[in-house]
Amino acid sequence: MRLNVVLNSENTIKLPINYQHMLQGFIYKALTDEKMQQFLHNHGFSYEKRIFKLFAFSRLMGNGIYNRETREILFSPPVSFCISSPWAEFLQNLLSGIIGLDDLFLGHNNLAVSEVLIEETPSFDEDTSYRISMLSPVTVYSTLYTAAGGKKTYYYSPMEKEFSQLIKDNLIKKGSAFFKQDWSELPLSIDSANEGKRVRQVIVNYKATVIKGWTGDFVISGHPLMLQMAYDAGIGSKNSQGFGLFNCG
Repeated sequence: MRLNVVLNSENTIKLPINYQHMLQGFIYKALTDEKMQQFLHNHGFSYEKRIFKLFAFSRLMGNGIYNRETREILFSPPVSFCISSPWAEFLQNLLSGIIGLDDLFLGHNNLAVSEVLIEETPSFDEDTSYRISMLSPVTVYSTLYTAAGGKKTYYYSPMEKEFSQLIKDNLIKKGSAFFKQDWSELPLSIDSANEGKRVRQVIVNYKATVIKGWTGDFVISGHPLMLQMAYDAGIGSKNSQGFGLFNCG
C-alpha cells in the first residue's frame, strides 16, 4: 500500500541535492501515534541481528532544475512523493497525521499538503517478469573486513551476481521479520534492463555518510509474496532513508 503526497507552495521550493533526511523527518513528524513513532525510530521489526523499519519513500517528483553554483534543486510547485509500506496501520496513522498538518517545512520551504492519494499494492504473478523503474536509488552492500582489522563497505553494482542474491536474501529477512514466516525457499530474481544500459550510479550523502545506489530500469520476477514485499517495503538496503522504492510498468 502506498500514499502519494502532493505538496504545494507559493514560492519556488529550494532544497539541497541530498534532501532524503528531510523527507524522512517529515514522515516521522506526521505520525500521530507516539508509540508507533518510537517503535519505528528506535526499534523496528527484527530478524536475528537485522532491524527493518519496513517503509520506503521516493524522491520528490516534479518540475525541478539543478543549480550547480548553489548545489540546490529548484522545484516549481507542486511536487509529490510516495511513501510505501506493508504495514497498513502505519500508513493509516500517517495518512491521518498528514491530513492534519497545518504547517510543514522542508528545509526553509513552507509547504502545504494539497492532496494525498491512496494506492493499493498491485497483484503479481509468479510466471510473469515485471519491468520496474526506480523512484529512489537501490543500494546493495556488504561490510568487509580489511587485512588490518578494519571495516570497509562494498557497494555492489547490478552487473555483479551478488546484487540479485543480496536483494533476494534481504526480502526473505523482511518477510520473516514482518510475517514471522520462513520465506527461504521462495524464488526471486532481478536484473538490469537492456544489459545495464538503462541504469545509472548515483552518490548520495546522507547525514555525512556516502551511499552508492543505482537508478533506472530493472526486470524482476519471483513469488508473489516476495514481489509484494519488494513493492511495499522497497528492495535493497536503507529503504527508510529514501532508497529502493520502484514503480511497475
